Amino acid sequence: MANKNIFDKLKQSKNLPRLPQVMLKLIKACNNERTSIEELVAIISADPSLSSRLLQIIGSPYVNLPKAVNSIKTAVVYLGIDTIRNMAISTSAMHFFKVIQPVDGFDITHFWYHSYKCGVIARKIAVENEFNNPDEFFLAGLLHDIGRLVLIDNFPEDYKTIIDTSADEKQTQRSELKLFGVDTPQVSAWLFNQWNLNPLISDAVLFINEPVDQIEGALSHVKVVFISNLLAVQDSLEKIPNILPLTDLPQNRLEQITTEAQQEVEEMANSLGIELAETDGKMTGRDSLSSEIKNVSLFYGTLQNLLHAKDVKSVLDIAQNGFKIIFGVERVFYFLLDDKKDILTGFCSDTDKSHRIIKSIALPMSNKSSLLVKSVKFKTVENSLKSKEQKPQAISDLQIIRLLESQGLYCVPIFSSDKAFGVAALGVNTAEAKELDENAGLVHLFSRQTGVCIQSIRYYNEYAEDVHEKKMEAYSTLTDKVIHEINNPIAIIKNYIETLRLKLPDKHPAQEELVVIGEEMNRVSGLLDRLGSFSRPRIEGFERIDINRLCQNILEILKKSILLPKRIEASISIDPEIPIVKTDPDGLKQVLINLVKNSAEAMSHGGTILIETRLMSESAKILIDEKKRLPGNVEIIVSDNGSGIDEKIKETLFEPYTTTKVGGNNSGLGLSIVHSIVKRLNGSIACHSEKGKGTRFTITLPVSSSRKIKGL
Repeated sequence: MANKNIFDKLKQSKNLPRLPQVMLKLIKACNNERTSIEELVAIISADPSLSSRLLQIIGSPYVNLPKAVNSIKTAVVYLGIDTIRNMAISTSAMHFFKVIQPVDGFDITHFWYHSYKCGVIARKIAVENEFNNPDEFFLAGLLHDIGRLVLIDNFPEDYKTIIDTSADEKQTQRSELKLFGVDTPQVSAWLFNQWNLNPLISDAVLFINEPVDQIEGALSHVKVVFISNLLAVQDSLEKIPNILPLTDLPQNRLEQITTEAQQEVEEMANSLGIELAETDGKMTGRDSLSSEIKNVSLFYGTLQNLLHAKDVKSVLDIAQNGFKIIFGVERVFYFLLDDKKDILTGFCSDTDKSHRIIKSIALPMSNKSSLLVKSVKFKTVENSLKSKEQKPQAISDLQIIRLLESQGLYCVPIFSSDKAFGVAALGVNTAEAKELDENAGLVHLFSRQTGVCIQSIRYYNEYAEDVHEKKMEAYSTLTDKVIHEINNPIAIIKNYIETLRLKLPDKHPAQEELVVIGEEMNRVSGLLDRLGSFSRPRIEGFERIDINRLCQNILEILKKSILLPKRIEASISIDPEIPIVKTDPDGLKQVLINLVKNSAEAMSHGGTILIETRLMSESAKILIDEKKRLPGNVEIIVSDNGSGIDEKIKETLFEPYTTTKVGGNNSGLGLSIVHSIVKRLNGSIACHSEKGKGTRFTITLPVSSSRKIKGL
């Protein structure tokens, strides 16, 4: 066949893989913070398959939206950019890797192994060099040999001859040129041009087999893909000295990148259940990589989002979208392990119609018959559609299935290393459960990565809290020593002052000076008392109190004494559902007085203060197996419309000697005392403040609590 005719035949072929231009545009738009919703809608609307997939997800009967979604714009706003990006990868991956059954003798496993590794190395090198659009380099590396698939799909009998007669890659390319008039790089580059990709990517693929000295003067795309292709083969480390003239990266870094990529590809393959063993120079695989690589691409997009999650809720929301996009599972509930209470607490997306119920229930880890508990204890996948054939199902499992409105319950443990964090409860039918079983490796990898992200976030939070606690303890210890050392000379000085006053006549001129000195010494004693309040706040005893009444009484007192003279309006909004709370009333009074005074002193020209109480209904848990209720938490919120708190101050807000007030008479102990008391009430306190808009302190207290003995 002549070169002139081969591309004409390919143009007329129905077997050409298609790359929707919408994918590149959409991923680029999603990565650009300036992209508007209208721009995303315009890009999505240009691709019918993507629009259909978006509306299919948003149109699920399990997504409890306030009104029907009848436009792409509404769907984009609801799903968010992360989900849209994943959908783009999902839709495009189906086009990338939709390949007709290859001819006998063609090692599809080795083909995709090399392609994927080449893409990973290209992306790593691009990131290392801080090149723009590293995903473009990944795409070029991943698809650099796609021309071979085009030739195989369109001319299977002819290519069978090449496979039977070629011993290595160079001979294969010579045979391609002889039989078709073109080789794989030429067809790949031609296809890239048909897709209207960046011409630099086409060049990178076209010149991938040129000699090193020819590549030395080429542009970065050509060099990176050339290097990646060489490093993606066996014994690649031996070839690194030959390619050093093409890059500024040192040899040891190239070796590291190659090793990292090798480990990444092997770990991915192992997790997917793909065996990559060498047999007579060829890769053998238990499963076809052509079907699995699509899922890898989808997983990669979701994993990137998981790694950027800031809190556990974000991790679970992203994971739910991943289950939906990758595995087609519409509804997911989570049950997270509470080690202290030895229970699994429910969680699900706020958009799910059953989210209030799920967040109010819990499962005791003592329930041996629950598949959810079993999945967490033994870190195993449990499928109710299989289990019910063997023994009766637990009542709690049946209740979860009814809430999922599904045929069965598919339990996926969320863990990292040997530590379990909970379980994902997937609502499935028989076909969906079978598909999950067939993708067991990917499900395992997905759940483990979710666990790793949760572990990292919790470790960071616990570490930060531990550092803060140790810092506060160090302050307390130092303060105790200072108070003890200063109190002794103060007592002596006071005694001498009193002795001098008694020795001198009442009308002696020095009497007035001694009075002043005595007053100043009393002021020093007062400061030491305040230091003592921070160091060891007085918690007299826990008793059952009416939080609402306590807040109302304190506000009435402060209105007359502090707020009205400063032209500050104060109001209260109480939640009548708040039950009687067991806590220390005097400690709580001191906290509220300090917070209100702090707000008042920050508003020298008047303003408004609001105290709110709220029962956190979702914090109370019902042990559905034991028909027992665990009390939850209440919130007390003190907010003002003052000038707000400076960002630098917020970082050390609850530490001693940090003050939000102007002037030299402030010790900066008020908020540190508040923090110490709240911690001893077994609660927590958080601050949210915006410059020029005001400040809000939120105190969270357990409904039922007892005095902490440690440290008192």
